[in-house]
Amino acid sequence: MSLLTKILKYWRFASGLRGFLGEKLSAKRCYEIIKKSQKNREQSFLDVVRKAVYGNKKSPYLKLLRLARLGYDDLERMVHSEGIESALHMLRDKGVYIGSEEFKCKKSVVRDGKVFTFKESDFNNPLIASNLEYKTGASRSSGTKVTMNFARYERYAAYNRIAADAHGVSDSPVILWLPILPSAACLVTLLRLTKIGNTPVRWFSQITAEKVKPAVAKRLAMLYFVFAGRLFGASFPRPEYVGPDRSYRVCEYIAEVLKKGHGCVIETYTSSAVRACQAARERNIDISGATFFVAGEPLTEAKHGEILDAGARAVNMYAGVDIGLIGYSCAAAEASGEVHALTDRQAVIQHTRRAPFGGEEIDAFLFTSLCPTSAKILLNVESGDYGTIRKRNCGCGLGKLGFDSHIYDIRGFDKLTGEGMTFIGTDLLRIVEEVLPSVFGGSSIDYQMVEEEDGAGRTCMSVIVNPDITPLDEKELIRIIMLELRKGGDTRRMMAEMWFQAGTLKVVRRRPYITDAGKFLPLYIRRNV
Repeated sequence: MSLLTKILKYWRFASGLRGFLGEKLSAKRCYEIIKKSQKNREQSFLDVVRKAVYGNKKSPYLKLLRLARLGYDDLERMVHSEGIESALHMLRDKGVYIGSEEFKCKKSVVRDGKVFTFKESDFNNPLIASNLEYKTGASRSSGTKVTMNFARYERYAAYNRIAADAHGVSDSPVILWLPILPSAACLVTLLRLTKIGNTPVRWFSQITAEKVKPAVAKRLAMLYFVFAGRLFGASFPRPEYVGPDRSYRVCEYIAEVLKKGHGCVIETYTSSAVRACQAARERNIDISGATFFVAGEPLTEAKHGEILDAGARAVNMYAGVDIGLIGYSCAAAEASGEVHALTDRQAVIQHTRRAPFGGEEIDAFLFTSLCPTSAKILLNVESGDYGTIRKRNCGCGLGKLGFDSHIYDIRGFDKLTGEGMTFIGTDLLRIVEEVLPSVFGGSSIDYQMVEEEDGAGRTCMSVIVNPDITPLDEKELIRIIMLELRKGGDTRRMMAEMWFQAGTLKVVRRRPYITDAGKFLPLYIRRNV
């Protein structure tokens, strides 16, 4: 795509802001949207499958359904008689599912001796018009393209309102602490908040364009987005750089907002929220009463404790770049990180599998699209996460709307995540098993990358190096890893820069960890919960 074509695409997207921002969603309308989607859940799913799968010759799922000898009429009968989730379990048993590596097109799909090779674009939703495309914040070569769509963000805005109501912060001013493009999280957040009449009052970014060097089209798009929004009546703030080492600046502004007596909501990554709370305690900045809406990585007990110790609260937003918004924290939660699954948007079931890299058996999540505006069409697709799903009547605002499926203990099994940035396991595996031994000596079992929490609740990536590898220049080892992580475009550079500025990587000289079953895992996750 030429530079001119890219600029024109961003121009059309920004031009579409006029209609999107022209009419705000009232609280009443938000609840009407959600109640209607809950009521029409089954029919919405069947419509999506009929049009985007059975009516789409390029659909990967169509090939699997044909192999399983299941026509649309068969699926319709299954849904009407057994319900969506039971029907999805039946499909899974017949081989109609897509694993996480298959969805990323890192491996072929093999079912009943048949081999299928798909492209990332084959999973795109053919039912929607793309207002813009962006690349995901997880490492899949240079990133998976995801379409942005105003109709989807209107629905996101409705969810935002009902979640804010449930947690009692609908009228609180909002601050963003999210990176600029090439990360699209900032734009999505601005759109959904402005749609419900709560445009953020300040926007801080953890990175600068000078460090990431995004494409010229993205730099221009960022500026145009801000100024076009202002032109159409939304006072979008301009991003201000505040790196992890200056978290106290965010805290100072939070304290200013809190003095006005209406509370304060901060939308950011989980680790950034922890850093802000630690900075507040270190500098005696009072941020009690603030509410952090966090995403990007699990809200563990340790991280939640750090936020609570500063007198603040945390609301967990569970989302995936390909899946979209999945759930919000329960306002009557039994555990940190517990979320209500937004089951009118997608269905979620589980299946038992072994984690990659020689891991244990886990109950992986399989997601299915129910909404016609989803960026990707999903039919029993692994997200790379696992955990526990349980139904309960909690009595909070989200529960009263019928969202009674609660997800607990969310963990990733094919990736490592820190500072809201996720790198896929297969990419990290190459660095650990090939790059480091070739540069520093030793073998593939002398190095290990470990995701863990330090004593302060921050997520860090420990690069375990066998003490027998001598001599070792630790700074050079980190430099080599960062160079490898940066390869593949400005999205990868942005992600690597987040890790570099936060000091996420550290070298630990010790023997690699071994599991209780005696296995060596090149990628290992230690949980302090």
